[in-house]
Amino acid sequence: MKSYLAFFTILSLVFMAVYAAYTIPAQASLGGVPYFVNTRVWASLFAYGAMTVAAATLTLLAYRASRPLIGVGRRVMDYFTLAFAFYTLSVTTMTTGLSFFVVFGVSFNPTTRYGFIYPCCLPVAMMFSGIAPYFMLKFSHLMSEQEEPSAKREASVLVPLAALLTLLASPQNWFGCYAPRLSLLDMQLKPYLLGTLDPFFNLGVGIYPDLRPLSNGLLLVVNFIAIVQILVFLRYRIRREAEPLKAARLKTVSYGFMMALGFFVCYTLDAVIGGPYSVLMFIGFGFILLALILMYLGTVTPKWYISRLQKMI
Repeated sequence: MKSYLAFFTILSLVFMAVYAAYTIPAQASLGGVPYFVNTRVWASLFAYGAMTVAAATLTLLAYRASRPLIGVGRRVMDYFTLAFAFYTLSVTTMTTGLSFFVVFGVSFNPTTRYGFIYPCCLPVAMMFSGIAPYFMLKFSHLMSEQEEPSAKREASVLVPLAALLTLLASPQNWFGCYAPRLSLLDMQLKPYLLGTLDPFFNLGVGIYPDLRPLSNGLLLVVNFIAIVQILVFLRYRIRREAEPLKAARLKTVSYGFMMALGFFVCYTLDAVIGGPYSVLMFIGFGFILLALILMYLGTVTPKWYISRLQKMI
């Protein structure tokens, strides 16, 4: 487990260094226009903060539950804990970025070295959310088949993850800002916010591509590929599981993965809509919170949940 953790830690640090040194300055030099704080930003901060507390708590509980285990059972829980840890890092990163967003009042501020924290946090959080399903795949395959997934199955997640990280490094994702527009009235670049009454901006056209829908779509692909395989493993395991309680636990885990997929669908559609935090993101927040809780209940299964399942069987 330590080797996996070391590899992805180094990968994360390299990505953050590249993004901070190249992508953010390039995005600012192209004329990216910051967002301003509004009610949805505040609501998102509280939502991500709540998810951070929930995810961190569940990760700690999963870690504690794994300590007495040995053999395959220990490895299954270790992979599960690592997946939860990376999801926790993702929501923690978003909470940190949104906190700086609220403090500065704008999504980025080029006059201070701390002013680019929020736009840097967005792709870093996406990176962590792309790493987590790799460990979820290993967890579910080991739990179902009692062996590690094949190199081909791992590559089905790692290849699109590599493509995602490459795409995230482009400044034309416009994370944390609007892309500038070219005015059709005076043919000058007008870095005004969408939705203003300024006629030069609203009668303008975009001159740069917006790669964020593609990036968010790739994150959806990474999670979709992993989750579909996971659901297949779990369904096969449920069918051949003779003990009703274990089958019920596996069903709970599978419901959690379905909820997680719902979050990434909302996340992708939010990027297509544009702007900071559409209503779809708040629907997605509900999905991901349910996903974390269901996966924890089905895997760690506290005593009160076992009693509940036994009454339902």
